[in-house]
Amino acid sequence: MSFDISDVIRRAIVPAAVISVFALLRKYMPARTIRAQGDEPVTDDFTRTNRAVYGAMILIGIALAFLTHKALVATNLWLAEADGPATFRLLPSSFIWWFLPGVAALCLSWEITLFFWSKFGDHQTIARFLDWTHKRAGFDSTRALRWMALLIVMPIGIASVLAIPIHSSLRDNEIVVGRYARLARQYLPYSDARRFLLVDGFRDRNGKFTARSEVLVVFQNGVRWSSAANRDFMTRPDSGLVEFLERKTGLAVEHAESETDLR
Repeated sequence: MSFDISDVIRRAIVPAAVISVFALLRKYMPARTIRAQGDEPVTDDFTRTNRAVYGAMILIGIALAFLTHKALVATNLWLAEADGPATFRLLPSSFIWWFLPGVAALCLSWEITLFFWSKFGDHQTIARFLDWTHKRAGFDSTRALRWMALLIVMPIGIASVLAIPIHSSLRDNEIVVGRYARLARQYLPYSDARRFLLVDGFRDRNGKFTARSEVLVVFQNGVRWSSAANRDFMTRPDSGLVEFLERKTGLAVEHAESETDLR
């Protein structure tokens, strides 16, 4: 049995990172002092309240993730349909729209729960609960989550919004392409197509081959349009799409194992 030090290091990275993060939080965002009433220290036990709050957070997190994902998908489809009638409309994988909902649910459900609680609950009780929670965590968890929202949720939110224009609409005379971070569409007339290929997959930097069906059209200006861009992996090409493009471009279908094999 061989000893792989690199595998040991990889396994240790995540636990080490988690421990380091908690150590930094306890150092730079220490728990606030428990509030007192008169000369008596606060001894409230919020265990039952804590369970109710976590239950509310789970429900709010699920609702937030679902609604955010649905909004991203609907907006992407709306921009694509703005191209007008199309025989085929290729949209990004729904997987890419789950990054923002996921991190938003994790980082914002606590803040949203506290917001609704503050609208109907006693502010002093909420403040005492927060102090109790921070003491148990060993750091100011509310402040930490707010920083996570700023440093994690906001960048992912910006990246997700910039991805909304991505799509391809295959119309009668051209392919209309929406690119990342661009509202202006790119128009690729079928009359400008110079090569039409079916590609089996792609190779990584180490030359390892991964199967992924792809329909590729190369235009005279050098632009390559791919049916696989930003989409889920497919083992077989859409026969209807292949027939449609073959008819529109008037080109014979070529075959390539990967794009790097093209000449």
